[in-house]
Amino acid sequence: MPYGQAKELLEHARKYHKQVAEFYQKLADMSDKPRVVLMLDYLVRHEKHLEKVLAEYETGTTRKAMDTWFQFSKEDCTFQPLNALDFGKDISVEQILEIGSKIDQCLLNSYKAVADRATTPEVREIFENLLQMETQERHVRARNALGLQDM
Repeated sequence: MPYGQAKELLEHARKYHKQVAEFYQKLADMSDKPRVVLMLDYLVRHEKHLEKVLAEYETGTTRKAMDTWFQFSKEDCTFQPLNALDFGKDISVEQILEIGSKIDQCLLNSYKAVADRATTPEVREIFENLLQMETQERHVRARNALGLQDM
């Protein structure tokens, strides 16, 4: 089982949020459906916000915690690459929500796996907080998506 540092997973997750924002932006640029574009614009802003939050975690956490090593499984930390061209301009709000759900689950699995394997209370707390934040963000996204579907 491979080893890694807490800062590596945080940096990887931050970059992943950036990639997801770019993915959503490309989908928005391709779409001509107003509701889809509105949803994607919201998701772009949301992912950029999460990227910023993770950057703040990286700078606001002790060096000792960020340098902590832990075991992890690649299956627990699979941030899949995204390609907007795989979906095309006819993507629906429902498909976007399905993609978003898969992205969320990937992050939730990763944060939970790290929290469960953390060797120090500080690292465990960091990833439990990220897990809680991602869970809350998932609920907010779902409520906002329902609002857009009712339009």
